[in-house]
Amino acid sequence: DASTTETMGESFRFCIDRGGTFTDVYAEVPSSCADPSPRILKLLSEDPRNYANAPREGIRRVMEDALGKAMPREAKIDASQIEYVRMGTTVATNGLLEREGEKFVLAITEGFGDALEIGNQARPDIFDIKVAKLPVLHSAVVEAKERVRVCDKGRGTGSSRVVATDVGFVEILKEFDEDAFRADLRRKRDEEGFDAIAIAFVHAYAYPEHERRARAIAKDLGFSQISTSSDLLPMARLVPRGQTACVDAYLTPFVERYLAAFAEGFSNLDLAKQVLFMQSDGGLASAAKFTGFRAVLSGPAGGVVGYAQTTEAILQKKNKDDAQGLGSSLVSSSSAPSDNNTTKKSTKVCQIIGFDMGGTSTDVSRYAGELSHVLETETAGVKIQAPQLDINTVAAGGGSRLFFREGAFVVGPESAKAHPGPVCYRKGGYLAVTDANLLLGRLLPRRFPAIFGPNEDEPLDLEATTRAFETLKADVDDFLGSGQKKMTSIEEIASGFVKVANEAMCRPIRELSEARGYDPKDHVLACFGGAGAQHVCAVARSLGIKTAVVHAYAGVLSAYGMGLADVVVDELAPCGSVELLDKDAKEEERDNNKASLAKTKVLEALEASALTSSRR
Repeated sequence: DASTTETMGESFRFCIDRGGTFTDVYAEVPSSCADPSPRILKLLSEDPRNYANAPREGIRRVMEDALGKAMPREAKIDASQIEYVRMGTTVATNGLLEREGEKFVLAITEGFGDALEIGNQARPDIFDIKVAKLPVLHSAVVEAKERVRVCDKGRGTGSSRVVATDVGFVEILKEFDEDAFRADLRRKRDEEGFDAIAIAFVHAYAYPEHERRARAIAKDLGFSQISTSSDLLPMARLVPRGQTACVDAYLTPFVERYLAAFAEGFSNLDLAKQVLFMQSDGGLASAAKFTGFRAVLSGPAGGVVGYAQTTEAILQKKNKDDAQGLGSSLVSSSSAPSDNNTTKKSTKVCQIIGFDMGGTSTDVSRYAGELSHVLETETAGVKIQAPQLDINTVAAGGGSRLFFREGAFVVGPESAKAHPGPVCYRKGGYLAVTDANLLLGRLLPRRFPAIFGPNEDEPLDLEATTRAFETLKADVDDFLGSGQKKMTSIEEIASGFVKVANEAMCRPIRELSEARGYDPKDHVLACFGGAGAQHVCAVARSLGIKTAVVHAYAGVLSAYGMGLADVVVDELAPCGSVELLDKDAKEEERDNNKASLAKTKVLEALEASALTSSRR
């Protein structure tokens, strides 16, 4: 079992996953407590009648229980007793999906004001006559009078200045007009109230000087959020680089407000050293370094790290103890699709499909010895060019609403969320997948946290769920009419909705496996998330998977995984193949110098995160 942890000291350690429906808490308490065993806690992410911030409330409840003394909700929590808080959150994802981020202005090279709106002209549906596009993130555009181009040495126009850079030679076709830019930006701030800006100039990855000067002007004018594309992502291609800068300007203030709301309930809290956030790439970053464009997959990333480490350890131990009983279905040969007939010896590794079914959505991923990353993704119509775990998401979770439309059972994509939640949450909510599982006996109210009702002490409401399904059955019978067979029972209706939800969750797994040349039958299905165990067997049967693993902490594995994650620092540097300034330097030596410089910057960043060399 991979759940063993380091010996506890005299401080609390919290790992928290703030999901769309539930907030999960895994906590290690001081050894001096009467009961020093780890604490597991689930509470609603939104319950405005009882608390303002779910992660903070979870910390309060754990400390109150472990210390054996009352801690009033209105009193601040003493953070001097806390070693660290590691948190993953979906607030950035939801902010992007629901367009609830910060109003900001985009500064871009003159003539390219509509470049991000045009994008790459890819059509989601090639036969759709009227394409419906999501609106751009920026609310206004300032076009900067500047222009550069990358060129070969000695191939400038003759009248323009040529500058040598790490990427090659850059010709300054038009010098940056700082006065005009300052005047335009001042109007946006003073007259239209903008306080955030994203800066993305053409070829800024090769020549960032103009962006840096624009950033200095914005800072001088008092902009509180400045996202510069060359600092965030010094890579070619204006559209994804510009959209990434826009995501950062749009979400970072949103994330900072969430952090401020979380921190205001503590005393003696050092955000920079005590609070770490899960990033989209599966690594942790201090709260001071946690930015919007790296937060989009913060929520599900902890679960990927969690199942990758725990499931592999469980399978290896099981194969060692009982190889004959489980056989090759647990550990199979991991061979990626290949177009050649090499005779290279295959390495035996665990091939695992992660199945994370939460309250709002289901996230699936694949692990075969190492975490799988992608460098560019599209979320809510916006391309983000940053390292992210390769995760497929479908809008089917325990809170997905159930509809009967034109003779068909429909599950989602609308979610009942945490507030008001499914019918059984006692908040006057909507019929959801959770209600179907409750009616079918897959959820046992006596084993489910009694956190509902005005006093947060009542169980799930089976009677309300039954009445809601009886109403739905009447609608189904009315549609079928007198000449057709009626639905025999409300259980039959609930089972039909569960089957629809299962198929919706199988589709992204097939896309992640079969569509890429991997057979799902060769994998183990690692199930976690609050609703995963209710569906894992049916999903495994549909995919032909013979083995499924449900960890002891499956319900809070995304939180638990954050305790297993490492602090990660990325350092990007642009490279070019054309002749550089130092004509005598060998290309290999030049690359080694860049790598050495990047390593130095990474180590400095890790030192700033208060990590010792033994923990790197």
